Amino acid sequence: MASFDFLWLLLPLAAASGWLVGRYGKRRRQSAAAADDLRSNYFKGINYLLNEQPDKAIEAFIKVLEVDSETVETHLALGNLYRRRGEVDRAIRIHQNLIARPNLESEQRSEALLELGHDYLSAGLLDRAENLLQELADGGDYRVQALRQLIDIYEQEKDWNRAIASAHLLEKATGNHLGPVIAHYQCELAERFRESNEVESALEMINEALATHDRCVRASILEGDVLTDINEYERAIRAYQRVEEQDADYVPETIERIQYCFRALDRPREMDEYLNGLMERYGWITPMLALADLKHDRHGIQGAIEFISDQLRRRTSVRGLDRLLELELEQSDAENGAHVSILKDLTGELLSDRPIYKCLHCGFPARLLHWQCPSCKHWNTMKPIQGVEGE
Repeated sequence: MASFDFLWLLLPLAAASGWLVGRYGKRRRQSAAAADDLRSNYFKGINYLLNEQPDKAIEAFIKVLEVDSETVETHLALGNLYRRRGEVDRAIRIHQNLIARPNLESEQRSEALLELGHDYLSAGLLDRAENLLQELADGGDYRVQALRQLIDIYEQEKDWNRAIASAHLLEKATGNHLGPVIAHYQCELAERFRESNEVESALEMINEALATHDRCVRASILEGDVLTDINEYERAIRAYQRVEEQDADYVPETIERIQYCFRALDRPREMDEYLNGLMERYGWITPMLALADLKHDRHGIQGAIEFISDQLRRRTSVRGLDRLLELELEQSDAENGAHVSILKDLTGELLSDRPIYKCLHCGFPARLLHWQCPSCKHWNTMKPIQGVEGE
């Protein structure tokens, strides 16, 4: 049974069909038989519509609607309706039929091309969609829409060079600054260079990303990773620490990396100072746990337990409690350990399925950091979750 919403969308099609029946019925040169045929198909369509048989209603109305300059919009709406229902093949046929008409105006043809491009995208026919959209992107009223769709295609194909070129064209066409997105495309290229051990090319591309958007956190983290790969730990630390100036919310992503570099340089005092500084400025749980590990290494389990206990009195944290219970379990006897173990299982279960990141645009939760949200496809909207179960 068709939904009420879909039947409601068919009403404009029925109205257009009725108007055509009335218009052609008044023309003296039209034969009575042809006029009767039009009226018959129209009333059949109305009957199907009332009986919630939308497919048959559409077929009946299509027989009424000949393609001309006055019915193009109706055919476009019908094609869009099919696409929204998931019947992409039908949408493609309608839009292809429109484009094949020699009497279409230039603007109408462009609109039909754009809709056909949307059809191809919905069907996963990226090559066909790209060819149509490139034609529209060269100029005309639909250039902006075409460029946006092309960028979407290039993102899916991971063709980052073309994505960059199209984004620059879109910037010029709209006047909107797309630097933050373009910088991510450049970081994608830098990742490829890193994977193939092309260090200099990777660093050059990272510099381009920072020149495009100087607050690109991803570029700074990636620069630190590349420099760590080649044992340039001093420079790597500077790159990681730049993140605090760009967007402090991402600093927890760098803490383990910075610790590694400080250990490689054998500079434990500077590492302590840095972690304590973060604790004073933000009170986050990640630097606190890192300091607890240092207390454990230097002063044993009891020193770490006392440190975490003191910090949890200031700020409640499930992650902190879980670590405290883990340490308590290490030094508990069999009788007390059973109770601690139950509590540890509870905190472990709370944390096991808990998302660590959340998209600020659509709310998508994730346990891994995605620079592009897997749900809404926006860039740089995934942030670490704050609060009792987060930082």
